[in-house]
Amino acid sequence: MKQNLQMREDMRLHLGDREVFTQAMNLQGDIYRQAPGRRTLRFEVNGHAYFAKIHQGVGWAEILKNLLTLRMPIIGARTEWQAITHLTELGVPTMKVAAFGERGANPAQRESFLITDEIAPSISLETYCEQWANDRPPRHYRWQLISAVAEIARRMHSSGMCHRDFYLCHFLLNCRKDGSVATDAAPVLSVIDLHRALIRPALSRRWIVKDIAGLYFSSEPAGLSRTDCFRFIRDYTGQSPAQVLRGDADFWRQVMIKAGRVARRDRLKPLRRMVSTLYRDGPDIARQQDFGRVALFHRSGDCAALQQFIADPDAAIAEGRLLKDGDSTTVVSLPLGGKTCVVKRYNLRNPGYLLRRLFRPSRAWYCWRNAHWLQQMGLNTPRPVLMLEHRWGPLRGVAYFVTEISEGTDLLSMLSQDVECEVWTDVLRQFRRLFATMKQYRMIHGDMKASNFLYHQDEQGGKLITLDLDAMRREGLTTRFHRYFERDVERFLANWRDKPTEQQAVRSQLGASITLNKAD
Repeated sequence: MKQNLQMREDMRLHLGDREVFTQAMNLQGDIYRQAPGRRTLRFEVNGHAYFAKIHQGVGWAEILKNLLTLRMPIIGARTEWQAITHLTELGVPTMKVAAFGERGANPAQRESFLITDEIAPSISLETYCEQWANDRPPRHYRWQLISAVAEIARRMHSSGMCHRDFYLCHFLLNCRKDGSVATDAAPVLSVIDLHRALIRPALSRRWIVKDIAGLYFSSEPAGLSRTDCFRFIRDYTGQSPAQVLRGDADFWRQVMIKAGRVARRDRLKPLRRMVSTLYRDGPDIARQQDFGRVALFHRSGDCAALQQFIADPDAAIAEGRLLKDGDSTTVVSLPLGGKTCVVKRYNLRNPGYLLRRLFRPSRAWYCWRNAHWLQQMGLNTPRPVLMLEHRWGPLRGVAYFVTEISEGTDLLSMLSQDVECEVWTDVLRQFRRLFATMKQYRMIHGDMKASNFLYHQDEQGGKLITLDLDAMRREGLTTRFHRYFERDVERFLANWRDKPTEQQAVRSQLGASITLNKAD
């Protein structure tokens, strides 16, 4: 069996000369990360701490998945070992290797391990920078840190290496034993987590853009100023920012665009995780399903009245107060479990509409998701109570969406007021936040007429409540998002189509929240 083994004397004494792989692969300690075929742990020997990364074979499925998505598969610890060696030769502080081993010719089943000394005492640069909101370090020390990060990035990229996970959390800053940072001494940074590093004779621009964009994205909590960013550019390039922006503005524009994409992907992670739980039976959501229906509701709201509604929703609707009766929707308010709720029934207008909806999720299905999305994003919408679909096996029919009723004034009734008044100033301030959030998440409302919003004031202040989520969706494609976002903006401004002066005042107050650039 093909085998490569390198050990420092302290690890040789600990692992022995025989059955080294068995000893290494079965090391025990505090688990820091665990993934299929790979685990990272911390252990101690004679008072000295080490980190071990143990790879037990990724399997052909993982290799093929990476190749099909045009990614180079990481099949063991060799990549990180080579990256540590490379950085050490460059004089960039990083981990110190205590042992490295790999065996097996089959890449899908290759076993390997990497043991490094713990870098201590130290603090993650991400953790340190998050403290800056309340405890900002002296300006000279902040600039020293920026210069140190820029110098590491410059050396690494100019040597043909990119990190591929180049975030502040992968820099360790030397600190005192109590965890405090000595700002009166030059900072000492070490680069870690190199298992995805790429080393080539010369890096293409896209790899460098990706690294710098990741760094910029992860520095957001630090609240870097424009001057701080210019100092990084100066130290990274060795030229003044003016020279760089004149000669290579396109590179830094690409960095900003890429950083925006990384930030958006990071924001979307909790939304995607949440959606994976919204339509299945779980600790919070209950799913009741048989051949004739699917019902989704929060377990905390389960009661006899809710179950009675699920059993015969049309009978409950007949007893409610009619708010709207149209071809496509019927809306009523009724008491449900001690609360007043609004029920929206999505009707099947005609046979053609029925055929189109048979195989597609209902509008109630999407409203259930969209209401939870808005709550996750920190925007106000009526609390979702129930999503109910009538079914014929897999085929969908009439659907119902139930929410708690929200108090507030219909914005349509407020259009007669001057948009320069105090109330409208607050309303438009909240619309700026709404539009800015929609840009961050690439959300489209689909029908931003005034009647789809409520404004409610209480002792805590005013709040904007978004209604009618049937057409809301995410648009991942930049061109499509820009097109439909602009339609949302124009539909909102159309509420003042007969008042051009006020329409212009509204546009002016919304300002940058309704403008788009390449990073959006």
